[in-house]
Amino acid sequence: MSSSNWQHERTLTPLQFKRIVRQLGMSQAGAGRYIGVSLRTVRRMVKGQAEIPASAALLLRSLVAHGEKPVVPRWERD
Repeated sequence: MSSSNWQHERTLTPLQFKRIVRQLGMSQAGAGRYIGVSLRTVRRMVKGQAEIPASAALLLRSLVAHGEKPVVPRWERD
């Protein structure tokens, strides 16, 4: 993916989502915390059972395009 193309791709397939999460060094739980969804939702995204929001796709693609690593918030018990 070229550094200028990432803004045009506003979707991710489940496989692309899984690969980007892994490429960024995040667990599925960490990815959920980073994009603001539950682990269950992330698992559903990976299985193709839930839509991957365009905002999440753009954010993750942006990190990859700019060579940035995400700062994943710590898990906190409610």
